[in-house]
Amino acid sequence: MGSGTLALLAALYFSLASNASFWAAFRASEPGHSAGAWALGLGMFVAITALHAGLLLLVVNRWTRNVVLPVVFFITAAAAFYMDRYHVYIDRDMVANVLVTEPKEARELITPDFLLALMLHGLLPSVLVWWTRAPSRSAGKGIAMHAVGIAIAFVVALGAIGLNYQSLSSLMRNEKSMRHLIAPGNWMVALGKALRERRGADAPRQIIATDARIERPAGARPRLVVIVVGETVNAAHWGLNGYARQTTPRLAALDGVNYPDVEACGTNTEVSLPCMFSSQGLHDYDRESIRGSESLLHLLAHLGVSTLWRDNQTGCKGICEGLPFESFLEANVPGHCEGNRCFDSVLLHELDAAVARMPGDAVVVLQMLGNHGPSCYARYPEAFKRFTPVCEVDELGDCERDTIVNAYDNAILYTDTVVADAVAWLEGQSAARDTALIYLSDHGESLGESGLYLHGVPRMIAPEEQLKVPMWLWLSPALREADSIELACLREQDADPRTHDVLFSTVLGLMRVETAARMPGEDLLAPCREVRRTSLLAP
Repeated sequence: MGSGTLALLAALYFSLASNASFWAAFRASEPGHSAGAWALGLGMFVAITALHAGLLLLVVNRWTRNVVLPVVFFITAAAAFYMDRYHVYIDRDMVANVLVTEPKEARELITPDFLLALMLHGLLPSVLVWWTRAPSRSAGKGIAMHAVGIAIAFVVALGAIGLNYQSLSSLMRNEKSMRHLIAPGNWMVALGKALRERRGADAPRQIIATDARIERPAGARPRLVVIVVGETVNAAHWGLNGYARQTTPRLAALDGVNYPDVEACGTNTEVSLPCMFSSQGLHDYDRESIRGSESLLHLLAHLGVSTLWRDNQTGCKGICEGLPFESFLEANVPGHCEGNRCFDSVLLHELDAAVARMPGDAVVVLQMLGNHGPSCYARYPEAFKRFTPVCEVDELGDCERDTIVNAYDNAILYTDTVVADAVAWLEGQSAARDTALIYLSDHGESLGESGLYLHGVPRMIAPEEQLKVPMWLWLSPALREADSIELACLREQDADPRTHDVLFSTVLGLMRVETAARMPGEDLLAPCREVRRTSLLAP
């Protein structure tokens, strides 16, 4: 069988067997219900098949077919499985997440159903490819036939698109995210973009806020701020936000301020984390600029503020590049770790000693494992298994939704304890420094609402479950006194809509950093400083 025929058959197979999510999305769209739906669907089928055949012919020949096609079959089988099972979209951000997934996290996603999908849609067609033999042709004839095949494929694709241009352009304009469901083209394009972005990551980062300075009153005590980065916690299940279950009992008993209306930069860590710690933020979001610039932590380090990133996740995504970093990914600390994972309490392990090596002003970031799915049941010790029964398998499709929610809520209950313990630890540090803590989740999670699971849906169509996140602030009495801040004033404004952008300016305000990059409107404390200052100056 010639490589051209093989490429065409593979493209037909992908259109029929690997694009169930795309065809389901088309049927659910408005054009999918119109009188011309069959014509549009047929045109898209021809165009998708022809385009994939042409793309495959660019890389498939008698020498590469036995390697390239099986690789494409296996990757496409994996992509189709997660698109169909969890309704995820394969875009640049999703592929970037996959590229940095560490082995422990990957193992949680390898389920029996996933392995079966790889066998049926990866191994079986690969065996059929290996069973064929390429005909004997001269190199010149082979190249000529490939060129003709590529030309025909793209002419057919353009013809199919042209005949349905008006309907197709309208569909793609109104349903832009659908293109991320067309396999294998979706992951091929996304992989190219992600790899190109990673190659540019080694370039020197642009220094931000060169006008920054610390304005410290005479005799002021040093400050210690802890930023707790939550993982995959959505606002709807945060007890302090009015959830039917009290998943945050310990925080509710503390003198903190809860912010119930906070929107994340994105729906995955690769997007949200760099954005949270950037000067651009969501209000002026530019992915390339954010990744090419120094972060909040770099800015503080330039000013002499000690920083430390403690990680129970997959790294700081460049935020702490060149700065002190501690990972607990492979740790085995008695009392904090079970099996091949550590609970988030490990982030507080020997924190006293670490902070003792950070004189003066200091900022510590604790990045939690939190509610990272699908294995929420493994994110908390047995003592926190309060809501039962619990889904205790990684294949969420095998569980009732209530059991998935129970595991998720138990994990939040544990997060509540870890954050409360961090506050208690800060209270012990308050004799020498003014202290504060900010808890902010990087993104939310879908738990089966509208058939969606996990996270990573493109922001333009993401549900609130993936975009709305909890945020909670605690200030030591000494810090409130030093900055003339009343909790009552903060609570009067806690219901105002916020975004991840508040982190950058609020931390700068806490550390008394003055710069044009700090936006008072995004500093949670600025309005209350102004209220106190105004009252003091009033006659």
